[in-house]
Amino acid sequence: MFIAICVGEHLATLALRENERLIGNDLAASVDRVLDSASSSSRANVEALSGSPCIEVERKLAELETHLRYVRAVALVENGRVYCSSALGRVDVPLSAYVRARRRARGIALLAETPFQPGVPVLVVFNSTTSNSGVLYVIEADYLADVLVHGVRYGAERAAFAISGNGLLDEKGRFYSAVDADAYYSTRVTSRAWPFAIVVASSPDLMARKRWGFAVASGAVGLLIAGLIAAMYLLAFAPRRLLLAAVRQGLKRNEFYLVYQPIVAMTDRSVVGVEALLRWHHAKWGPISPAVFMEEVESSDLLEEATRFVLQTALAEMSAMAPALPLRIAVNIAPRDLERKGFVAEVVAAVRSLPPNTTLVLELTERFLLSESARTSAAFSALRAEGVRFAIDDFGTEHSNLDLLNRFPFDYIKIDRQFVSQVDTGGADLIAAIVALARHFDLKVIAEGVETQSQHDGLKSVGVPYAQGYLYQRPATAQRLAASISSAGETAQL
Repeated sequence: MFIAICVGEHLATLALRENERLIGNDLAASVDRVLDSASSSSRANVEALSGSPCIEVERKLAELETHLRYVRAVALVENGRVYCSSALGRVDVPLSAYVRARRRARGIALLAETPFQPGVPVLVVFNSTTSNSGVLYVIEADYLADVLVHGVRYGAERAAFAISGNGLLDEKGRFYSAVDADAYYSTRVTSRAWPFAIVVASSPDLMARKRWGFAVASGAVGLLIAGLIAAMYLLAFAPRRLLLAAVRQGLKRNEFYLVYQPIVAMTDRSVVGVEALLRWHHAKWGPISPAVFMEEVESSDLLEEATRFVLQTALAEMSAMAPALPLRIAVNIAPRDLERKGFVAEVVAAVRSLPPNTTLVLELTERFLLSESARTSAAFSALRAEGVRFAIDDFGTEHSNLDLLNRFPFDYIKIDRQFVSQVDTGGADLIAAIVALARHFDLKVIAEGVETQSQHDGLKSVGVPYAQGYLYQRPATAQRLAASISSAGETAQL
């Protein structure tokens, strides 16, 4: 039995390391794509400006920067000095403030801050064009943190981006200049394309489950059937049960909160609405991505409690901020909500407490599960009679959306970000077709995930009236959103 336990412990360790390697490889590939996209898209056009006087090319440089995904700024370098920036125009900063001399052939560096934005970590990429000149790309560290946080979904407690002898950035966007990664992280995966590594450490919960599972399997040689049942339970049901239990406790402990992403009019970028987004800050593990828990919540009996929390919190916070905040409040619901007894009454009671001229919009997720039942049709009719409006989320993906437009009285369709990202690279015709379809059904179109000015211009040119995305504003709490909208209004008046 002792040998079996030792074998089980060894196999569990190997399984944990393999899982960490899989996570590390996936994260490294994602960061590779960020770096490749940032430094290769429109790269030839940018590098053609290297060595030119800033006064002659700064406008062109700023224009080209808008075509580079993930990039905050592009700068030109001559004789070891950064002399022209797409964000600031003419500058004079030594290149050594960004990249060490031994890395200048084609290197990257992770910085705690830049001379022009203290306290904000960035990743810089330097490409030499001649022996005396080059181009410097400055990438937001937030993009790296967004990539790293996905490692938590697969059982990692910590995941970080590291450059040897330079620094380390963890999944929370924190920069460390002198950290012994081997002491805090158990697995290191090195990129094959760029000089960086992803370091990963498994969560205690995953380690305990893995070790327990292998111990049971190894110790149950004489009880094969019972051992297989136990292993199947551990692998298939325990993680979901533990996750839902944590969500239930999180709702009780007020660990969940809402942030709001503005929806703007394409003509003047004025804010016309907000989408409420659920966030979870675990007392021990910190921020947890909605991708980790929302799918499980929507298929469990916790859906009712979660939907009620989002609906009541969003309407209460937005009502408290009126009239500083917009008049349309979008809340995500699942098809199962419309089938739930008491849902319509809850929404009606909440809507009747809203300030005048404020509209609630219910966005349908997992719309392919929407059934044309008597209860669903009655819910649509009752809520529309109270002024509630409906939107199809992520239009163009999954199952037949055209059939849904014929069967249900929607008011908005939201174009999925995967189509928006292609609008300035040959995908404008598809967006135009969706706009024409929406007009046929008397629907309004909202584009999701707009990140660049060129995407904004492309969407506007094909007639998309509304949009949301990082280009306009990142999701923020109600108070911060109200402050930013108020500040923008004062600036416009000035």
